[in-house]
Amino acid sequence: MFASSLDAEAAFYDAFGSGDVSAMMRVWAAGIEIACIHPSGPRLTGAEEIRRSWEHILAEHMARSFDLRGRIVSGSGEVRVHTLEENITVPGTRFVAPPVLATNVYQRLSDGWYMVLHHASVAPQALGRGRKAAPEEPPAGRLH
Repeated sequence: MFASSLDAEAAFYDAFGSGDVSAMMRVWAAGIEIACIHPSGPRLTGAEEIRRSWEHILAEHMARSFDLRGRIVSGSGEVRVHTLEENITVPGTRFVAPPVLATNVYQRLSDGWYMVLHHASVAPQALGRGRKAAPEEPPAGRLH
């Protein structure tokens, strides 16, 4: 479905930002083992557990904006590993979430590239530049 791992990643963050669970799940590989670890969360495996987690996170219908920094793509053949920093803001607020480090793994299947792992954790500091503390409390709901 996705022509490259970068295309799959763009679709992942578009779905995340818009709160579209169906679009989110189209990014994930079907029929093979998949896993997702949200910041400070347990390892979730399989499409059902992962879908439930995204339904919970995206239930607030809160728009999120992503500034993705420091992406490194490695791997060859059928697998690509992307490491990057997610900087999440909520449009219309002054809230700035702490940076999140993410590892996204994509696998090429017969019809394109799909996500097989998303592992995210709060970063001790932003990559490459300082970041100010959040100027206000986060909006109601879970950002990630």
